[in-house]
Amino acid sequence: MSELSPRQRISNRKGKLVRRFQDHRSHQISIMSDPKKLLCLVSVGCHDRTQSSNQNKARDWLACRKVPHTIIDGNDPEQREERNKLFEISGIRGNYPQFFFELQDGTINFFGRFEKIDTLNETNGLPPEVLAQHPELETWDKIFGSVVKSFA
Repeated sequence: MSELSPRQRISNRKGKLVRRFQDHRSHQISIMSDPKKLLCLVSVGCHDRTQSSNQNKARDWLACRKVPHTIIDGNDPEQREERNKLFEISGIRGNYPQFFFELQDGTINFFGRFEKIDTLNETNGLPPEVLAQHPELETWDKIFGSVVKSFA
């Protein structure tokens, strides 16, 4: 019975990790291309200037690009249960805005906070040749191209 050398063991482990990452990335890409709804957790009447400004910017960008989305007001007592569910998914409480994707099977995935949307806004202006050289860059079209208002 032959044993693997330390180098072969490391190589095998590395191969498994690379395959796991590739599988995970493929899953992420398929999620991004599947129909999904965008949920925006905000707090209407938020007194924190930065959070309020970020909420307004994100909502303006989504409206300007005609990305369908549903607003969940974290400050609305009638939406408290939904808000708490989203807080549990993201692991972030009391920080707005937060963005989630709801898939057709009802699964809700945390997408990110304002910084994620801000980064997408910055990549949106990159020349096509730069985007072609860096397919790993996320763009508005890649992320929000398959967003729907509702599942028909």
